[in-house]
Amino acid sequence: MSFSQYFKASSYCLIGSGFAAIVATRAVGWLFVLLFAAVFIGSWFIDTTRLRRRIPNWILNCLALAYLPILVADYRLMSRSFMAAVLHLFLFTAAVKLLTLSKDRDFLLLYLISFAQLLAASTLTIDFAFVLCLAVFLFSGISTLILFEMRRSNARIRRDVRPQPLVVSKKLQGTGLELFSPFPAGLFSATVAGISLFIMACAVPIFLLLPRVTFGLYRPPSRNPQFVSGFSERVELGQIGDVKQSDAVVMRVKTDKPPSEIPPDLKWRGIAFDHYDGRAWSRSDNARHAVPVQGWYYKVEESAQGTDWIQQTFFVEALSTNVVFAMRKALAVSRDVGLLQRDSAESLYTAPYRSKKLRYTVISDAVSPDPGLISGRPIISPAIRRMYLQIPSLDPRIADLAERSTQKAPGSYAKARMLEQYLRSNYGYSLALRGSPKNKDPLAAFLFDVREGHCEYFASAMAIMLRQIGVPARLVNGFRAGEYNGIGKNWTVRKYHAHSWVEAYFPPYGWIEFDPTPPEPQHSRSALTSWLSNLADALDLWWWESVVNYDSLRQYRVLAAFRDKTDMFRQNAKDFLSRMGAGIQKALALSQFPDAPFSTGGRWDFWIPAAVVAILLVSRSFRRRILGRTKRVLYRNNARAVADSIYREALALLADRGLKRHPEQTPMEFALSLGRHPAAVSFLELTRLYYAARYGPVDASPSPSSAEALLRLLRESLRRPNAACCTFTTGC
Repeated sequence: MSFSQYFKASSYCLIGSGFAAIVATRAVGWLFVLLFAAVFIGSWFIDTTRLRRRIPNWILNCLALAYLPILVADYRLMSRSFMAAVLHLFLFTAAVKLLTLSKDRDFLLLYLISFAQLLAASTLTIDFAFVLCLAVFLFSGISTLILFEMRRSNARIRRDVRPQPLVVSKKLQGTGLELFSPFPAGLFSATVAGISLFIMACAVPIFLLLPRVTFGLYRPPSRNPQFVSGFSERVELGQIGDVKQSDAVVMRVKTDKPPSEIPPDLKWRGIAFDHYDGRAWSRSDNARHAVPVQGWYYKVEESAQGTDWIQQTFFVEALSTNVVFAMRKALAVSRDVGLLQRDSAESLYTAPYRSKKLRYTVISDAVSPDPGLISGRPIISPAIRRMYLQIPSLDPRIADLAERSTQKAPGSYAKARMLEQYLRSNYGYSLALRGSPKNKDPLAAFLFDVREGHCEYFASAMAIMLRQIGVPARLVNGFRAGEYNGIGKNWTVRKYHAHSWVEAYFPPYGWIEFDPTPPEPQHSRSALTSWLSNLADALDLWWWESVVNYDSLRQYRVLAAFRDKTDMFRQNAKDFLSRMGAGIQKALALSQFPDAPFSTGGRWDFWIPAAVVAILLVSRSFRRRILGRTKRVLYRNNARAVADSIYREALALLADRGLKRHPEQTPMEFALSLGRHPAAVSFLELTRLYYAARYGPVDASPSPSSAEALLRLLRESLRRPNAACCTFTTGC
């Protein structure tokens, strides 16, 4: 590759990175994007210098003047956005310069336009796509500026100094860049990459340590709001047509527990409706009340019914609603949600966030109802009866169906579960809305004529039928859990996860979720597509959480955690070395070398401890014991880490005797399978301590000394003569 070719490629990468950043913001219409892309690609193959010579200057001036009324019309009539109109002006100017590219000042103008586009994109988006465009801009910017200066210097030398003629091939004659041919493209690219990495390595510590100060002038990056299909403040039945689903991301949710420890029917609750007029659901009480503040959280509930709490961190895209989504039953919401209000149906609201993303944390009580604690005929307050037992004039067959489908159930809660299962089993899920638009009772048409529909029909049918048998019920709109991203450890919720379900009132638990909708068809994707999508979501979430939302509070937490870890490691290492030195001195004092203490200053001061350590490390059992003790000393303040280290060492001791735990066995199953083995008693107690430390409360963790004592008993029991024979017999 010659110098001129590399310079042109680098310049086009620099120009294209700014254009790609603008395209990623979706602030420019696709017509402008396609036109500029065609000019950008075509200019690579066109001799722009010859074209510039053939176009008179007055034509270019007329084009510039002619675009002024287009700019005004774009702002007033077409895009109706000043930012979009300015971006269109940038693209028009860049397109004209690309087609007439001939002088150095043309390149400089294109570089400045690309830089301006990148700055504009930084205020319009916070997606990870901007990071990729920024990386390309950094690399190509360094490369282009170096090559541009080389190009100008060569031209200046040729103009000021008369160079001696060189014997070159005919192909290179006349280019003015004979000294740079052939150009070392590979070495130059590697050098530029090294410079870019060095700049990033210097920028990251500055970013982490630079005080996060705001003067009230900063506005978070904005983007066009997403209107969520299937989620609104009014649910209307009886419409005809097909529901169009979108795979656009609505939000991402991180939980402090893995999917295996979370309820399988996980949902993100949005808004609840209590009034049904025969065709549509709405809220009869629109009053909202401020939620009290306690510390860094809004206190949503005064008490919790269970101890199995789940913490969720929401990363919500710019939406057309101000509803705060949360797992039921929300106990507290972090204050970074902004203003928080609550209505009588326990729905949560914040200030509108149509032009920005939202991040907040919710703590929910994931208690599972015990049917034995629910009364067959619960006592319900008059206020709940008045609001949640309201029934309009409906087809009498609906009430008869509710009675017939639940007549075998012994109590109200059992009737609700039976009705939920009845709708799931006898009706089909469909996104095609059928029937007559003039039907006065779309619910009756769904139950007795069409017999299939989407979630809003199933939820409406169950809520009304529950009311007809005396159970207070309401319809809830929100989202299913979404798709779990194993790379980013988060749930990705898309528009097609919008869902409706039912909440019924059963003291002492209050409102309990029911979902009568049959399982929806899965959105199938190939393994590669799924992996790439998960990777992109994980990178986007990491960029949002770790960079965009890196404020003064998170900076303090990072620095405090780093300082604490450093101090802890330094102190633990100091204690460990002092204990090791004291132990070696004690061992030497009891040995047959009385003149070998460390205070002698002889050559044994180094070689004897080194020999002792080498001998211990040769033996696998001693090496395992030393590594285990080292880990337990370093993490002595972490009861769970100490218990895990002791339990793993116990498993290794048993494995040395042929007693290996199978992957399908739980720790307690393996401990009980030892039977009457001499080590069974001590290992069973160790397993119980491991369970208590690993899954029990932090303040009730067992002491490490008791676990160490049990580990010593386990070693002694394995040294007994009958322990070896029990390993290979089935009766012990």
